[in-house]
Amino acid sequence: NFGPHPSQCVDILKKLNPICIMGNHDEQIVSENPRNFWDKWSRQQLSDSQLRWMSEFDNSYVLDGHILLVHGSYSVDYDILPNTPDKDIKTAFKHLLTPEIDHVWFGHYHYQVDRVIDGVEYHCIRPVGHHRDKDTCASYYIYENGILTQKRVKYELSKTIEDFNRMTIFEDAERKQQFADLLKYAYHEELLKKDLQQMLKNSLPAE
Repeated sequence: NFGPHPSQCVDILKKLNPICIMGNHDEQIVSENPRNFWDKWSRQQLSDSQLRWMSEFDNSYVLDGHILLVHGSYSVDYDILPNTPDKDIKTAFKHLLTPEIDHVWFGHYHYQVDRVIDGVEYHCIRPVGHHRDKDTCASYYIYENGILTQKRVKYELSKTIEDFNRMTIFEDAERKQQFADLLKYAYHEELLKKDLQQMLKNSLPAE
């Protein structure tokens, strides 16, 4: 979702054969009636075999017996953002923790978050695309010798935006331009209004 090449992305993933975690947009795309226009369009770009493959994604996965992989937390009504308090991050994932888990790796929120809370490392893995932190580089992570390291790399952003502008799924030209700007600048004040309001609230002293 949020990109012009869903079919190509699925083909690359299939070749890599990684552990795949079901995300909220993945879940919508493999359903028969996706709720939003972009998920509907993405579903139309995929073959039946691609959709079947995606439908088998895991909701969560425990790696090496102690690392929990999950898309996000749906048990709370707030997002995990760079300045979310420790207690709120802990609350968001407490229903998924077992005594063996000392790492929680998740996505969904589009921001990099790295926190250690009561001996558990929480890492929000920054996405490959659709960034919200004013850095347009794609990102990936390497886990080696117990250390998780982020790598950021430039990619053909202009080509992606060019392909995006060819998409015909937007009925509202202004809305399309907003998403194009989000790709171009990795930030858009109007689209990210909810995030910005929550970050402001997080920064206020507790009552």
